[in-house]
Amino acid sequence: MRQEQLLGAGFARDLAETPAALGRALDANAEPLDDARLLVAGAASVRLLGVGSSRHAAGVGAAALELAGLRADVPPAPGAAVPPPVLHPADVLVVVSQSGETPSLVSAAQRARGLGCRVISVTNSRGRLAALADVRLYCSAGPERVVAASKSVSSSALLLRALAGDVDARPLVTAVEQLLGADTSRLVAGAHPGHVVAGGLGAEWVAAEAALKLAETGGRLVTGEPLVEHLHGPVAVPVTTLALVEPDDPNAARLSGDVARIGSDPSYELVLARLTDPACAAVLALVAGQVAALAWARRGGVDADAARGLSKVTRTA
Repeated sequence: MRQEQLLGAGFARDLAETPAALGRALDANAEPLDDARLLVAGAASVRLLGVGSSRHAAGVGAAALELAGLRADVPPAPGAAVPPPVLHPADVLVVVSQSGETPSLVSAAQRARGLGCRVISVTNSRGRLAALADVRLYCSAGPERVVAASKSVSSSALLLRALAGDVDARPLVTAVEQLLGADTSRLVAGAHPGHVVAGGLGAEWVAAEAALKLAETGGRLVTGEPLVEHLHGPVAVPVTTLALVEPDDPNAARLSGDVARIGSDPSYELVLARLTDPACAAVLALVAGQVAALAWARRGGVDADAARGLSKVTRTA
């Protein structure tokens, strides 16, 4: 085995298990999903909370709910100096956490219950958050080997998409399988990106997740924003851009300089299947960002499995 392939072996194994995790997530949660859909359908507003990658999954879920005609948003990540979101008894709070133990999210769920809100948890393991929830959804992704989350993020996002209505996950699973088997050498042929941009549903969350993964797995800090926001300022900084965009997005043509593109155009450096469900396309883009982060870490000789002082449960106040 090439030395490069040994780097980030744990993260690579977690990624390889993503199709199976996505394939079982909906069936494993069939009954609680029905209960959760009833709650969100009757809610005055759906507020989705998370921190880090879980917040990015929550953002994709909120975008899917909005697309379905439901009122949904993602307040700021909770913390001691952050004003808590305004909640009313008719609101539903959806709390997303891979560990199910993030202290600030546990506190937010306790506060919501005290205000009379119903709570839905989305976790990858049973913990305090699940114990507090009225409805519990489990990613069923299995334990992750490294700090940088992957399969649990995409499974969370798919479950949140399912809150908006029935979804056939099979095209997504097939697309992820194809992505994981793709050659990434063209994608990483140029300089390491300094920007990450994305288009489509949940663009800001897709870009933020890819940027976070580049930091967690490769130790490189990059900007991450929607394509339209990028064109309002950051584009002026002449560094390589990683762009998760579709060729029919007219703004994509305005990207200039060194651009590594991921999308359905056969000429792109990493080609994705074109999915008809916008939220499933966003989940696929989340996985593509994770794949790109691993590829760049390996190209730079960096071990994507290294913790870099991070832990699965970030114990912020």
